[in-house]
Amino acid sequence: MTKPWEKYYSDEAKAFDLANLPVQMLHELADEAAKEHGPKPALTTILPTGAETTITYSELLDHANSFAAYLREVVGVKQGDCVALMTPNCIGFGVASLGIAKAGCISTNVNPLYTAGELEHQLNDSAAQVLVIMNLFGDKVDAVVPKTNVRQVVVLSIVDFFPGLKKALLGFVLKRVRKVVPDIATAHVTFASALAQGKRQTSAAKLSSYVDGITPTHTAVYQYTSGTTGRSKGAELHHQGILSNAYQAHLLTEDQMSGNGETTLVILPLYHITAFTLIFVAGMRTGGHAILVPNPRPPSNLKSAFENHQVTWFTGINTLFAALLAEPWFDRKYFENVRFSGSGGAAQQTGVATKWEEATGIRINQGYGMTEISGVLTLNPPADNRFGTVGIPVPGAEVRIVDNDGNDVPLGEPGEVIARSPALMKGYINRPDATAETIVDGWLHSGDIGVMDADGFIEIVDRKKDMILVSGFNVSPNEIEDVISTIPGVVQVGVIGIPDEKTAEAPAAFIVRSDDSVTEEAVLETCRAGLTNYKTPRRVEFVDEVPVTLSGKVLRRELRDKYIG
Repeated sequence: MTKPWEKYYSDEAKAFDLANLPVQMLHELADEAAKEHGPKPALTTILPTGAETTITYSELLDHANSFAAYLREVVGVKQGDCVALMTPNCIGFGVASLGIAKAGCISTNVNPLYTAGELEHQLNDSAAQVLVIMNLFGDKVDAVVPKTNVRQVVVLSIVDFFPGLKKALLGFVLKRVRKVVPDIATAHVTFASALAQGKRQTSAAKLSSYVDGITPTHTAVYQYTSGTTGRSKGAELHHQGILSNAYQAHLLTEDQMSGNGETTLVILPLYHITAFTLIFVAGMRTGGHAILVPNPRPPSNLKSAFENHQVTWFTGINTLFAALLAEPWFDRKYFENVRFSGSGGAAQQTGVATKWEEATGIRINQGYGMTEISGVLTLNPPADNRFGTVGIPVPGAEVRIVDNDGNDVPLGEPGEVIARSPALMKGYINRPDATAETIVDGWLHSGDIGVMDADGFIEIVDRKKDMILVSGFNVSPNEIEDVISTIPGVVQVGVIGIPDEKTAEAPAAFIVRSDDSVTEEAVLETCRAGLTNYKTPRRVEFVDEVPVTLSGKVLRRELRDKYIG
């Protein structure tokens, strides 16, 4: 039966078929990209100073092959072993990630800002044999590695792949002047040394043998959840799932593409599923040029990237869009070539999206997805981009809105978002109970509350666990945040429920403002105009920061702990 949202699909999207994927496995992706786009720029690392270095698709393949040979021939890992990758955005991430795939191994991407305890948990849970880590975070190595099964540590540098003299100078400044590179006592090798050792071991026969027997449904990545509601879990994602999700997103956005590869400013962290699948993997499929920003904080770090490159593709999160709008150097001219601006990872507040469009002339296309689905599940089609919604199901995916008994609710009624997709994870590693709770009869239960309209556009109301119960009514923190975000001068807002004698719970808003004209009364007045009475915050507090994940989700547990206790 034809779905109403299929009117936004191309003929290829309507006939979605995994057979149309030119490659079915990640290790094939590097080979195909080098074959199709060999001399084109693939990855650029750009520093806040404007210093940058670039490698082509052919060079990317050569380096990935070298790292694969290093892992198999020098370290001695086996097919199916896990290699952990803990680094911010840089060329080294792309090289290592593809090298792990070409070694026939499973990668697990680690948040570079993890504490020692969080890193230890992921290394042990994934049974990682090798840790590839940026030297800036080397202070965690000595404390963690002895408590794990890691047998080799490989240390990256943000200045890897820069020319020799510049690399030495930049490395000296980081180590000796700025003193941001800690000493590591644990035995380790540099990434440059690992590549050199691997290059001497590389041969076509060996490279072929590393992936012999691997199929599209074999596990490619242990991708850990953000942990906003508890300890992170490792979603087991397969090759075909990741590549199919990149293809699903492509089918909804291809009208916005030039056909010659996009120049994408990569601000979202590549260790997060959104950037990994929808920017890194998707970009390699189409021969795009990824401009990698290691650290977007403060936002002034992005200025040189905008100045040096004609960006055509730009994806961010709500907090990033809001922060950029507040920058004194921010200028509409930087977006003259942008054809697509996407938002994912966290709720995109309508107020911020409206201000962004006014400032740049570019509408933000919000999508919705999760680690467990390998990336994106729904996306606003550029032809009908509706603020406040997360769009329609991507081609090949099925989405339902159900009640607590699993029955479909009427259109316009709230219920839990559940989904089926070829990009669905195999399950959580070492967590059969959590897997059984999340995947029921082949359907992923997201834990998110959504509403679908007659055209198939979905609005995400909130997380089940984050809903505020006011006198028996479910109140969405996202809805309140969305209204408050429209107030000029509001930079960031987080809403949680607090105990209330009369109503059991009441909303409390914590706001970061850019000027004092944003008062409590101004906030309440806006809320009274846009919300029913019981949704209006009973407490408004102005704070220096609202804790969020790097993907932009409000950490409500931390918000509650920090300001409520």
